[in-house]
Amino acid sequence: MADKEKCVYVNAIIVLLTAQICASVTGTGLRNLSLSIKPPWVRRGQEAQLHCQYEMEGAPLYSVKWYRGTLEFYRYSPFENPPAKIFPFTGIKVDMTVSNATHVTLRNVGFNLSGNFTCEVTADAPSFYTGVATNVLTVVELPHSPPTLWTEHTKYDPGDILRANCSTPPSKPGATITFLLNSMTVGTESTVLHPTHDNLHWASRDLIIQLLPSHYSTGQLILRCLAEVGTIYSEVSQAPLESSRKEPIPERVTSPNGAATLTGSIETRRQQLFLIIMGILVILTVIHSYQPNSLIR
Repeated sequence: MADKEKCVYVNAIIVLLTAQICASVTGTGLRNLSLSIKPPWVRRGQEAQLHCQYEMEGAPLYSVKWYRGTLEFYRYSPFENPPAKIFPFTGIKVDMTVSNATHVTLRNVGFNLSGNFTCEVTADAPSFYTGVATNVLTVVELPHSPPTLWTEHTKYDPGDILRANCSTPPSKPGATITFLLNSMTVGTESTVLHPTHDNLHWASRDLIIQLLPSHYSTGQLILRCLAEVGTIYSEVSQAPLESSRKEPIPERVTSPNGAATLTGSIETRRQQLFLIIMGILVILTVIHSYQPNSLIR
């Protein structure tokens, strides 16, 4: 009896080793598993398409299970009747007419679906190998209009303080705001997000900057507000800023003692012309009053 038990034990080991050798030679029956979500950023109320791509290497497919987080919501088993099955999940609406062993289409997605989605693929006998692929879906709500740009004044000169504000309609996630003065990014303040009653956020940002002559190098001054939500939303509002001076704006030069003077101004030219005229008058007066001794009788 003991010899028979030993024989059975040895045969079992041989079978297991043979199965492992066959698996190592023929492969697992599953490879190149990946999950893509299109679009990765989807607007609330729109649809999302999930594509689970894999190669079975000749092994039959046992099942494909779909998860949002850790909860299964859809399963495809080709040997069952019907092959497709839906599990209850709040907010998930699977379109059964276009969902199968590799694709799942979700209709009318809501914010609660943002997060990890997983497809779990299992090969049939003899390997029953299981592979898993995960990707992220983000559900968004975009601003319904471009940003609103406000400036304290409409005319500014070098040395003036420019105060401005830019705000966006509510969105999820909240927008990021960037200020551009002509083509240069300006401002050190951060974008502030303000919550709304429906779980959205409207964004705002302030700008306080002193204008320099270099800002007018192109002959005009244009302030722009750029609002962005990820890579799917980008809108710009702009405000041309005029100068109250009709003449060209002179460069401001700082003297060594710290005093600021204006070069090329009309007042400086008047002073120079006055000194020249006074010099000419002094010379004419001296010449007129000079009488040589030889002419005196």
